[in-house]
Amino acid sequence: MFQGLSLEQAPPYAIPIKFYLSGAFYLILLSVAIAIYGFSIGSRFDYEVIALTHLLTLGFITHVMFGSLFQMLPVMLATPYTNVIKNATIIHIALNAGILSFVVGFLTNTPLLLYLAGAVLSGTFFYFAILSFKTVLLSQEKNTLVQNFAASFIALFAAALFGALALLGHFGFVDTLRYGNTHIAFMLFGWVFLLIVSVSYKIIPMFFVAKEFPIFLQKRLYPAQLVFLLLFAYAQLQEKMLLLTLTQILLCVPVIIFALLSIQILRKRKRARKDASIQLWYFAMGNAVLASLLFTGANILHVNLSFAIGFFTLFGAVYALINAMLYKIIPFLTWFHLSSNMVFDAEMGDVIPKKKMNIQINLYYLTYFFFLCTVLSPAFIIPSATLFLFSSLLLLLNILKAQKYYNEYMKKKVVFE
Repeated sequence: MFQGLSLEQAPPYAIPIKFYLSGAFYLILLSVAIAIYGFSIGSRFDYEVIALTHLLTLGFITHVMFGSLFQMLPVMLATPYTNVIKNATIIHIALNAGILSFVVGFLTNTPLLLYLAGAVLSGTFFYFAILSFKTVLLSQEKNTLVQNFAASFIALFAAALFGALALLGHFGFVDTLRYGNTHIAFMLFGWVFLLIVSVSYKIIPMFFVAKEFPIFLQKRLYPAQLVFLLLFAYAQLQEKMLLLTLTQILLCVPVIIFALLSIQILRKRKRARKDASIQLWYFAMGNAVLASLLFTGANILHVNLSFAIGFFTLFGAVYALINAMLYKIIPFLTWFHLSSNMVFDAEMGDVIPKKKMNIQINLYYLTYFFFLCTVLSPAFIIPSATLFLFSSLLLLLNILKAQKYYNEYMKKKVVFE
């Protein structure tokens, strides 16, 4: 058994799988929405852009991150979530109600739906952040892993607060741009980045038989990033432009350091087998570095590269990394739950066939390439959306395949009387 994991604290298998399936469903919706609205997009502030972006960030990324935390946090820290089945169900229902209200509200410009979405999504994120932060604090361990997780939940709480304020800005109560930019910074450089970092510290050495990340990085990266985020929020809200440019550059430094270091650690892993998820990890880290450099250059040169930065960050880096993690986490947790139910003849490598993983990942690479070609002609939107639809459908089917594998092997469970 893997060292440092707690079998006893694992929640039911159905909880993370439910979140993963929902996430894949939103990718399918996103593909269809891109085909319908992609031609009318002109600015990052267009309501269609906001709706499509949040189908990816709230619909896919948030579902996968919440589902993974419900599963991995208790196992890694040996501390269960309080009333995990009840709380996971409430959060899943509320999250979906909020996302659908948000997306439909922006696509139809319906204020009532946007008010509803703001209230429901803010409540859901606050509730999840507090619930997770409490779970982390109850852990007997107070090591760097716990500290990194706690930092990511603090960033999530702040991101949800600024997101709710930005939404109010659409009705004229506050300045949407300032609060919206602060929301994006805390969401991407705080919640998403710090959570990816926290999980990577644990799963890269475990799944890829690689070296640990340097202790210095584990201890110093998260407080530095939180300080940079606070400075960014102050500069953004007080319109201190010089400080704003400086903090935007500083926020990129930890991202680049982590990306390059994770590539180096993976390249020197002890079990150097050919693995599609590792290639996807390299791809994601390359996009993270590229997006960070573009973000830094755009600020120094005062040019608008928001679409390119958003594409490389969300679709090139975060989506690819989560896709790679899913193909490591799902087989592991399927085997993990079967073993904890005394079913020992399951194999992680058989949970999702590698051939189907590779087809889905290659379809994603093709989608990425065709999206880049939309710079040459908007006509590439349709083939891009179509390829992404097939990739998303296959991802959904691969997750369903894992669930079917689990159900079939659970029938073999030996019941001791």
